[in-house]
Amino acid sequence: MKDNLQEYSTKAVNGTIDSNRELLIKDAIFIRDKGCLTKIKFAEIHYLKGDGNYTTLVTGTKSFSLRNILKEFEEVLPDHLFIRIHKSYIVNLNEINTISPKEVTVVNDKVPVGRTYYQNLINGVQKLGSSGLD
Repeated sequence: MKDNLQEYSTKAVNGTIDSNRELLIKDAIFIRDKGCLTKIKFAEIHYLKGDGNYTTLVTGTKSFSLRNILKEFEEVLPDHLFIRIHKSYIVNLNEINTISPKEVTVVNDKVPVGRTYYQNLINGVQKLGSSGLD
């Protein structure tokens, strides 16, 4: 059973899971951490930062360095909760506090916004007032 769960989790992170197969846990992913699989709920993820073949997954309590490219996470994270805002960053929409053309504040961290991603981000949020950002 342990091997099946590891294989299933690896396939989920790698995006090679059989789309006809029903996921047992729908609100989280399992990541390898210190020799075991650790469940990370989507709501706990603040943002992910890609750096070559590695991705740093940042939660409120801990950061994990994982040997997966950012694109693999982009494919398995739910679109309604996460958005790519830079070639190296995916953020949890619920954790964004401020948005400017160059960066967003995610909890207390500044995360850069790429020019090609900014308009998609702005078009997807409700705005009131006129400050000239759009």
